[in-house]
Amino acid sequence: MTSPTTPSGIYSSVAREATSFARVRQLPLLVRRGGAFAAEVSLVAASALAPLGLGLYAKSQAVGQPVPLNPVLAKTEETIARVLALPAPEADHPVSPLTNLFWTAALILPVVTGGWQIYLLCKTGQTLPKRWLGVQVVSASGMPPTFKQVLLREGGSRWGLAVSLAYLVWRYTGAFPDLGILSGLVGLLLLGDGLMARSHPQRRTLHDRLSGTYVLDAAQTGATHPRTQVYARTPHVRPQIPSPQPQTPQQWDEDAAVAAIVLSSPAREPQMPARGLWAWIRQHPGATMLTLTLGGLSAVLGTFVGTQVYIQKQETVRDTQHQDNELFLSLVSKLTPSSPNVPDERRNAILALGSIDDPRAIPLLVALLGQETVPALIEATQQALVMNGAEALPELRDLNQALKNDLESMRDDTRSPDKELLALRLRATQRAIAKILTVHSETLPKTDLSRTDLGKTEANPFTLVLDYTDLSSLKLRGAILARASLKGSRFYGAGEDERRDTSDDRVAELGGADLREANLSEAILSRVGLDRANLMRANLTQANLTSASLVGANLSSARLVGADGQNATFDRASLTGSDLTEANLTGAYFRGAVAGQAIAPGSQFTGANLDRSTWQGSDLSAADFANADLQKADFSSTNLSDANFRGANLENTNFQNADLRFADLRGASLDGANFQGAKFVPDNSAEGDAFIERSPEAAKAKGLQGADFTRVRHLDPEDLAYLCQQGAVHPKCSR
Repeated sequence: MTSPTTPSGIYSSVAREATSFARVRQLPLLVRRGGAFAAEVSLVAASALAPLGLGLYAKSQAVGQPVPLNPVLAKTEETIARVLALPAPEADHPVSPLTNLFWTAALILPVVTGGWQIYLLCKTGQTLPKRWLGVQVVSASGMPPTFKQVLLREGGSRWGLAVSLAYLVWRYTGAFPDLGILSGLVGLLLLGDGLMARSHPQRRTLHDRLSGTYVLDAAQTGATHPRTQVYARTPHVRPQIPSPQPQTPQQWDEDAAVAAIVLSSPAREPQMPARGLWAWIRQHPGATMLTLTLGGLSAVLGTFVGTQVYIQKQETVRDTQHQDNELFLSLVSKLTPSSPNVPDERRNAILALGSIDDPRAIPLLVALLGQETVPALIEATQQALVMNGAEALPELRDLNQALKNDLESMRDDTRSPDKELLALRLRATQRAIAKILTVHSETLPKTDLSRTDLGKTEANPFTLVLDYTDLSSLKLRGAILARASLKGSRFYGAGEDERRDTSDDRVAELGGADLREANLSEAILSRVGLDRANLMRANLTQANLTSASLVGANLSSARLVGADGQNATFDRASLTGSDLTEANLTGAYFRGAVAGQAIAPGSQFTGANLDRSTWQGSDLSAADFANADLQKADFSSTNLSDANFRGANLENTNFQNADLRFADLRGASLDGANFQGAKFVPDNSAEGDAFIERSPEAAKAKGLQGADFTRVRHLDPEDLAYLCQQGAVHPKCSR
C-alpha cells in the first residue's frame, strides 16, 4: 500500500485533485459561469469584510489610546450613509488606532482585488475562478478582451446597469429605505442578466452583447490562454477545436454557434455604401448652401436680440440697485435727524429698515441694538430684526454673546448705570431670537445658536416659550436654556425624504447645554446629543429619549416619569434623586452612572447595561432587570422588592442591606455578589397592613427556585435557611 508521503502517494493526491477539477468542469457552462461570478464577488467581499471586522473588534476592545476617525473614512462613512439612507454617523467619534488602520485597509483591499481580477481578464481572458472552472472571455477576434471592453462588461453593462436600475426603483418607490429590498432587486437583476444566456442562440448574456464579448467553454476546447492557439490570431483562419469527449447535440450547437460568431471573417462581409454628413453634402450642395445661409442669419439675429435683452436687463438691475441704495441712505440719514420729533422719526426709519431687501440692513440694525439707549427704540429695533427672519439669527447670536460677556464682567458692579441697559439689550436679543424661531420654525435652515443665552435668571425675567415647536435644525451646544418651556418640541425630525432613521434626518445638538428646570415633557429628543448637558430638576415626563446620548449629563432630581429611553446612553451620568417611575429604559446604558436615592418603581431595564453604576438608597421595586448586565453595580440599601432579575448578570454586585423580598433571581449569575444584611424573608406581620394583600401562593418566593447562591458572599444564616426552603441552590441546602 502506497503511503501518502511517498512520491507515488503525492502523485495520487494530485491525480485525485485533477479528477475533482475535471468533474467540476463537466458541469454545464451556465452553471460554471455563475459559480465563477459568485467566487469573484466573494473574493472582493472578503477583502473588505475581513479588515472591517478586525477594526470593529479593535474598537470594541478599546485597543490603544482613542484617536479621531480618519477624515477619509469619515467622509466615506458619511457618503455611504447618504446614498443608502442609513442613520447619520456620529460626528467626531473616537476609535482605536488599529481601527483606523484596518478600516483603511477595508477601503484599499477591495480596489486592489477588483483591479487584479480586471488585469487578469484583460491579459488572459480569465480570472482565477474562471480558470478553475474552465470559463474564458474573448472578443470577436478570439483574443482576450481589451481594457475598455472589460470596464464596459463588468462596470457598466453588468454592475452599473443592475445597481443603478435597482437603486432608482428602490429610491423612488415605497421600498425605500429597506436595504433588504434593494439587495434583493440587485440580485434579481443580476440573475436575470445571467439567465438571458439560456434564450440566446450563442449563449450570450446582456452584458456580453453590450460589451462585444463572448464566453467560451475552455474546459471543452482545452484552451486556458490565447497562446494555446485554440483561438485564431487572425479572423481569416478558422481554428480546429478538439473534442476530447462526445458532446451532446445541444453542446455541439452551442460551440458551433459561438465559433461561427467569434471566428467569422469580417473581410467577407458585404461592403456598405458610404454614409455620413460629408456624403450627404456632396449629394445635396444646394440644400447645404440654403441651410448654412439660414443658420447664419438666425445666429446673427439671435445674437443681436440676446444682446439687447441682456443690456436692458442690466439697466433694470442697475436702476433697482440705485433706487434701493437711495432708499437705504435716506433711512440711514433719518436715524440721526436734527428735527424736534427725533424718537418718532428714528422709530419709523428703524422699522422701514426691517422691511427692505438690503444685505446691509441686518448688520446696521444689530449695531443699533447694541448701542441704543432709548427703550422704545430698542423695542423697535428688535421688531425690525424679527421682520428680517432667520437671516438675522447669526448676527443676533453674536450680539447676544457679546452682551452676555459684558454683563458677566459687571457682575460685582452693582452701582453701574449701564448694567440695566445691557440687560435690556440682552432681553431684546432673546425676544427677537424666540420670535424668529416661533414664526419660521417650519422653514428654518440649519442654524448655529451655540452658547446663546436664552435662559431665565433672577436678574433676567425673560422666559423662552417654544412649546410644540420644530427645533430639529438648531445647533445649541453650550446654549443657556434654563427654565425654558419646550413642552412637546421636536428636536429630531425626518429630512427631505420624509423618512426617519436616514442620513438626511435633522437632529438638534444640545451637548453641554444648560437646561436646568426646563420643561421638556413630551419633547421628541430621539437620537439627540445631550452629552454633558445640565438637566438638573428638568421635567422630562413622557419625553422620547430613544437612542439619545446623555453621556456625563446631570439629571439630578430630574423627572423622567413614563419617559421612553430605549437604547439611550446614560454612561457616567448623574441621576441622583431623579424620578424614573415606569420609564422604559430597555437596552439603555448606565455604565458608571450615579443614581443614588432615585425613584424608579416599575421601570423597565430589560437588557440594559448597568455595569459599575450606583443606586444606593433608591426605590427600584417591581423594576424589570431581565437579561440586564449589572456587574459590580451598587444596590446597597435599595428597595428591590418584586424586582425581576431573570437571566441577569449580577456578578460581584453589591446588595448589602437591600430589600430583595419576592425578587425573581431565576437564571441570574450571582457569582461574587454581596448579600450582607440583604432581606429575603417576607415580613408577614406587615403584609396585613399593605394596600394589596398577597395570597399564600404569592407569599412563596417562586423566583428563588433554582437560583444558584453557591458563590455569593456574606449570606446571613436566616436568609440562607429561607432560600433553601424556597428551592435555591447552595452547598448547605442539602444538609
